[in-house]
Amino acid sequence: MSVLSLKRLDRINWDFPSAGTELGSVHSIHWFPGNYIPQIPAALIQVLSRTGEVVFDPFGGSGTTAIEALKLGRFAVVSDRISACVQITEAKLSLLGNPLDRDVCNKIFSSLTFEHLCQSTQIGVNGEGRAEDLECWYSSETLGQLRYIWKIIELQSSQVQKVLFALFSNVLFACASTNGSRTHTGKLRRHHWGWVADNVRPKELIFHNAIELFCKNLRAVMDTNRGPISTTAKVIQQDARNMELEDESVDLVVTSPPYAGVIDYTHANRLLYLWMGWPMGEERADEIGARYRRNRKNAVEEYLSDMRLCRDQIHRVLKKGSYCAIVVGESKKFPNTASLLIEDFSQSMPIVWGPKSRYLSRRRVSDRVAGDPVEFVCVFQKL
Repeated sequence: MSVLSLKRLDRINWDFPSAGTELGSVHSIHWFPGNYIPQIPAALIQVLSRTGEVVFDPFGGSGTTAIEALKLGRFAVVSDRISACVQITEAKLSLLGNPLDRDVCNKIFSSLTFEHLCQSTQIGVNGEGRAEDLECWYSSETLGQLRYIWKIIELQSSQVQKVLFALFSNVLFACASTNGSRTHTGKLRRHHWGWVADNVRPKELIFHNAIELFCKNLRAVMDTNRGPISTTAKVIQQDARNMELEDESVDLVVTSPPYAGVIDYTHANRLLYLWMGWPMGEERADEIGARYRRNRKNAVEEYLSDMRLCRDQIHRVLKKGSYCAIVVGESKKFPNTASLLIEDFSQSMPIVWGPKSRYLSRRRVSDRVAGDPVEFVCVFQKL
């Protein structure tokens, strides 16, 4: 790495203390359990690649790296094993390149004008909204509204459906909250993915206005795009331990791998899987470092073993002389896991910058009683 590039990386305040997800940006159209802010991949991509090169994220999540790569004039390849992540990423990338037509949006608003009439018992053409367990999460009135919205989504073009799918999924999550629940200090409790992941169902089914929430989300994205994006992205559903990409086919890898024992990505999106009728078992079993495995004696060893397979695949698809940048952290339950992972990566690709610690502005629920939460940013080079 050149001295200039090193200096540019050193000058960045990796804490990004005032950063977050800008309201109305393409990043904001769907909630996500991780804390991977867009400023991090944007900075790494600018320093470590050139316009027109291919940036790859093997743990694509909600598409944060891919979006920033496209905005910076790079080509993006993004992959993830989890169906929910793939669908959310495709929705965001679709919105980035193809703004929603105002006439289409206005027609949707018109069809949702009279909320008391927006009820349906019909399920989707592929059985969406059929699962009986949905009745354990939503009141009958809310479920009727959700089914009504889904029928409207089915009438749209495939391109529009991708975006509306993500907005709808966001509403599914919001409508499953327990209204008015409070913390032990008396503050209103924030709806959290952990309850959904752990299948903690609402004690009382409360009406949530799904029509109002969906319309609010739709209005927020109508002005999301400021101009066309000239480069393209490829989204792949695949396991990072066994990638389909060709050898030496990408110019830069920027990714935030899963942390050991912190998040269950499949179960966090339980409501979407229920709605769509997707089976969760296989994808859940394939998750790396999943939270539900955190009490296993060999949880760390299993995680590191899986990540070594991912490392080897990253090394294979990365061009010689190119860089791999990772953002990795750890939970208080498994201290030093990040250091062990970084050491493993350095066995095949030497570290050329970092690891640089950064402090998160938001803590995961599992770490709120711990000290300051820390992540590490690190750059490796394939020789």
